[in-house]
Amino acid sequence: MRRANGAILGILLATVAVPAFAADMPVKAAPPPPPPDWSGVYTGVAAGGAWGRQNLNTPVSPLNNLFGTSADRIFNGTPVLIQPDFDMGVCVIDNCNRLKSNGFIGGGFAGVQKQWGNWVIGIEGSWDWTSMKKSLSATTSDLENVIRIVPTTTVMIPGVVVTTVALTETTVAATVTRSVAVSSKIDQLADIRGKFGIANTFMGPNWLLYYTGGAAVGHFEKTLALTQTVSVAGDGTRTNTFASSTGDTRLGWVVGAGFDWKMTPNVLLGVLYRHHEFPKSTVSFIDDSGGSGRPVSFGTSRAHVDSVQGRLSWLFPIQ
Repeated sequence: MRRANGAILGILLATVAVPAFAADMPVKAAPPPPPPDWSGVYTGVAAGGAWGRQNLNTPVSPLNNLFGTSADRIFNGTPVLIQPDFDMGVCVIDNCNRLKSNGFIGGGFAGVQKQWGNWVIGIEGSWDWTSMKKSLSATTSDLENVIRIVPTTTVMIPGVVVTTVALTETTVAATVTRSVAVSSKIDQLADIRGKFGIANTFMGPNWLLYYTGGAAVGHFEKTLALTQTVSVAGDGTRTNTFASSTGDTRLGWVVGAGFDWKMTPNVLLGVLYRHHEFPKSTVSFIDDSGGSGRPVSFGTSRAHVDSVQGRLSWLFPIQ
């Protein structure tokens, strides 16, 4: 009987000891979740600030005698003051050929990317509207020597009218007032870029750092307004104007760098810096003011635009 009781007691002690021993055994941790996959098609919007510079160089077409004098004007019976040269090479505006601008830049973008390990490769296209604009204006007034022409005289002969060309040319001192207004605007930028990035860096699994670069297109608008007035005391005043607007589109290149952060598996927040570079060009102005100005062309320097934008995008995963 004592043996039976001892056996039962041993069984009870073993039953209590086994759960306690099991509770002291280490539990194997659950495996960490896989890192986010950046593969997919995405689209989004961007907004920020931009700044840039472009120079108008020496005129391609000479501005000498810009405001020409027609034969009709000379022979209309009124003395004529001949307009002197309007030399934009010696610019009326201090540093008028150096047009720096800045403003808002915003637009949309779309792309596709694929992840292999920690590396992400893709392609992206973007279009942006900008408010980058710079306007300069100035006026000067100086005393200069100008040419004054007295038109023809008419001699009457009985039964016949004979017109004799008799031009009297003199040099007189006149007040010459010149005004210039120049503006330059970069209103659109578009580019298509390759993208090379790395994920799962020291910043964490939800961050993607990348470089980007490719081809770019920029649209530039410019306006030019010139006014020149010649005035001789007691003799008269002559005023001529030239006003024109023109635009040109240039193909260039772009490089940049940025980062994205996964706020959710499908919603990305990011920042992108880009540097756009556009080649030299020729800008031609055709007088549209109704005046007698001739076409004028300027050579331009290389133009560049830098920008920083915040970005919000939506990622649609692909396998």
